[in-house]
Amino acid sequence: MGDKSLEETASAPGRGSSKRTAIIAVLLVAALVAVGIGTWFALSRPAGTDRADVLRLDKHRVIVDNSMNLYDPLVQQFSGRYSNAISEKAGQPEEEKVLSLDRERIVRESAANRDRLEQMSESPALKDQKVAESFNRFKDQYTAVIAYNDQLLINTANIYRSVGGPCAALHSSLNVASESYSEDYVKSADECLAALGTAKDGADAETTTLLTEVESVIRGQRDKQQEVLNSKDPLERLAKSTVAAVALLDINEAFGKAQATYETASKDKYTKIIENANSSNTELEGVLKKSLEQFDAASGEGK
Repeated sequence: MGDKSLEETASAPGRGSSKRTAIIAVLLVAALVAVGIGTWFALSRPAGTDRADVLRLDKHRVIVDNSMNLYDPLVQQFSGRYSNAISEKAGQPEEEKVLSLDRERIVRESAANRDRLEQMSESPALKDQKVAESFNRFKDQYTAVIAYNDQLLINTANIYRSVGGPCAALHSSLNVASESYSEDYVKSADECLAALGTAKDGADAETTTLLTEVESVIRGQRDKQQEVLNSKDPLERLAKSTVAAVALLDINEAFGKAQATYETASKDKYTKIIENANSSNTELEGVLKKSLEQFDAASGEGK
């Protein structure tokens, strides 16, 4: 009995020491794992990249995204003022003034956004491959938005200078009851067709299609009025004049169809560009957020 008790007494400290050793070992392993994870996060980071770089890139992302909201009011202001200058026949000096002032605001905004994107391209945070790939998509899509609005300036100015300019006189200033109507129409139509031809320069595909359709309608009516002028016989002249007058009734419908086609095509194009930009922005935002979470996990701030 005494020996057994002695053995038990002697063996007790050993078991206690073993338990302490096991606990220490577990804690040590846990510490090593924690250090290992932190080291892995740190080593997985490209050299020269830190949390501040990611935050700065994300800040610029927000600035560029918010800047896109400025385009719509700027374009609307330009469109309204330029349209008024054309319709009110304010004269070329006033038209050029609107172009130089209102258009310049949009041009400056586009230049600023391009500079921002180029500055973002130099961010050390792009040493991370996932961040770089996501940013490149963001840059491509937002560059497309900027290019779209720059092109919209050209389209808007060209349409107002032609359809809203010389072409508008065909159905607003000419007197249908006048004996010189056919002659006046041919003269005005030639000016309109010349303006439409010039308006196609620099225009995009959708705008070119619109101008071509308007051009086709005007040329058809112009040729009918020319036939009236070419008629020598009074009865033939009257018949040709009647045909031309009837054709005038279809012009508004033809113009309406061309406008509807243009608006649908332009809206679809714009919607797609904006959707792609928003998608790329959401993706980049998510990638940058994950990158920040990794930095926090590595430094222990996420605990």
